[in-house]
Amino acid sequence: SNRRSAMRDCPEWLREIDHTADAGIEVSGRTQEELFERAAYGMFWLITSVESVEPVTVRHVELKANDLEALLVKWLSELNYLHQVEHLVFSRFEIDELGGGRLEGRAYGDNPGSDEQTVFGEIKAVTYHGLRIVKHDGQWSATIIFDL
Repeated sequence: SNRRSAMRDCPEWLREIDHTADAGIEVSGRTQEELFERAAYGMFWLITSVESVEPVTVRHVELKANDLEALLVKWLSELNYLHQVEHLVFSRFEIDELGGGRLEGRAYGDNPGSDEQTVFGEIKAVTYHGLRIVKHDGQWSATIIFDL
């Protein structure tokens, strides 16, 4: 138990529990670009019926960050921001440039309206918690945890 609860008398019928409201995905790809594209697909797979989203609207994303992990978090965070603000859901992703602290990419999707599409839930944040990007046997893989 943590310090806070240890310092206070607690009724026998009450206890503090650790609760995590999150979801995670693991994705792999042959290149870093494919990894980032698949990570974005995976994020939207968590929140919508991504396979039925028509890629009719395009959004360009350009960003800078210090390392690959930060680029991945920023890329996904930007797409999630576009989802929250414009109510777009994306189903196709293309990374045009990745490296040297820069990312340029595109996301294709639709604003399907509440009737046609079920959005299962919302992602509050893309986190650095448990974030890993590794290369093994010529494959890149990433683990990403989202706050729901």
